[in-house]
Amino acid sequence: MGLRLAVVSLALLSAGLLTRGGPAEAAQGHLRRAAPRPTAAARVAQPSVPAATAEPSWPEQIQQRLAMLPPAPARAPQTPALAAGVGEALTKLRRALGPQVRLGIHVRALDSGDALIDEDGDVALNPASNHKLLTSIAALELLGPEYRFTTTVALDGDALVLRGGGDPSLQTEDLQRLAAAVRDQLDVADVRRIVIDDGMFSADRVGPGYDDPEGPGYSYLAPSGALSVQWNTVEITLASHAGAVEVFVDPPCAHVVVDNRAQVGRGEPTIVSEAAGESTRVRIDGKLRRGEVHTQRRRVADPGRFAASVFAAALAPERTLPIERGTASDAALPIAEHRSAPLLEVLHSALKFSNNFTTEQVLRTLGHHASGQPGDWHNGTAAVRAFWRALGRAPEEIVFENASGYSRRGRISARALVDLLAWSQRPGSRSAGLVGALAIAGTDGTLRDRLRDGAGRVFAKTGTLSGASALSGIVVDRSGTPRIAFSVLVNGPVTGHAAHAVQDGIVRMLIDHA
Repeated sequence: MGLRLAVVSLALLSAGLLTRGGPAEAAQGHLRRAAPRPTAAARVAQPSVPAATAEPSWPEQIQQRLAMLPPAPARAPQTPALAAGVGEALTKLRRALGPQVRLGIHVRALDSGDALIDEDGDVALNPASNHKLLTSIAALELLGPEYRFTTTVALDGDALVLRGGGDPSLQTEDLQRLAAAVRDQLDVADVRRIVIDDGMFSADRVGPGYDDPEGPGYSYLAPSGALSVQWNTVEITLASHAGAVEVFVDPPCAHVVVDNRAQVGRGEPTIVSEAAGESTRVRIDGKLRRGEVHTQRRRVADPGRFAASVFAAALAPERTLPIERGTASDAALPIAEHRSAPLLEVLHSALKFSNNFTTEQVLRTLGHHASGQPGDWHNGTAAVRAFWRALGRAPEEIVFENASGYSRRGRISARALVDLLAWSQRPGSRSAGLVGALAIAGTDGTLRDRLRDGAGRVFAKTGTLSGASALSGIVVDRSGTPRIAFSVLVNGPVTGHAAHAVQDGIVRMLIDHA
């Protein structure tokens, strides 16, 4: 999707940095360019705002919103089974799982609030990525669905200060447009350095529960940072040419250093990304067959330096600008800013495609605004727990280790997830639009190849870990009106295929009754 320009339309050049293979849901955004440079006197002048009309701070706003949240029901009334034969069908589905597998099911009619099916719905199980539902609903309610992440550039003497606002959707093209806006207003030859301001988040980059932080650099374990681009990953493409293995890095930037030891021949290549001082080193070993092309995504080591390097390459491709960390002085002049798409749209990445990085960025942003301190997993988790308590729910109902559910410790029950989904559909809800951000059965996201016979009728979040599988969401009627909320959690020694068969079988029973 292209970018909308918020203030003026900029004639932009690509600067030769193209991004391939990004998810289709890459967020649209806004780019603002500052007005022509004012005089020093005008720059110093500040409008006075009466204290009585000052907007509440973010911590104050979040406290106000917490106080105004209506309680969520703790227990739904029980009614007879959904339809004749449901018990027998559930027994048949259970049989395929084996005796060591634990199953939690809860199904709720949204209009009456009646529980239609409940099989161990109160048992707290590992929901895997279904934890993203809790993080996302809390963020939508407390930040608002229209919240936008902002990335700014300011001129501070001979430096450009690139300040991150926690945006999980920032892409290479967005930084290219910021660079073009800067070149439009000043002589880039006068810029001597790039300053990274990523202090909106703490210095921690890896959340609790994320194992193997030193592994081959899997993209789903990408680090978090207030200034981040392209999900803090690079796309590495290997191609055999003229008897050698060529390596292409996207986006190309000085931060990523390639150590290519691969050869052409029979075998498999290995690609590892790792920290190397202030750089990310990508090491390629093994062999690549003649005529073969091989592509993988790998995480970067330092999100802020990576983003600043991509920005610098777009700003001044003919030279390498020094990059350092710091903050802007009081005399710094704002030059341009990029605003993300609304939060609800940004969450498509987390909910349709189960992007861990997006969810952790959202949690840390919530923690920053709720506490007034640099966002981290401690104050982010505290904000989610405060949200849960504000709904009138018991703290022990959830075990919350990180935002994305990539956790062995995380726990919540199927009934609690359905309570949350049903509550989000109340009149006046800030999180009601969450349904549209979920994967659509048989259509897109992680449900593209599942429940094709219910295409367009099921909106749900999947969850997959070794020993844990989950599916929670909403079934709509033929007019698109949400009718049923459901959650099916499967824990234990079970294959993904077997877990999906049970989950999909239960959901198929619901479609005819929505």
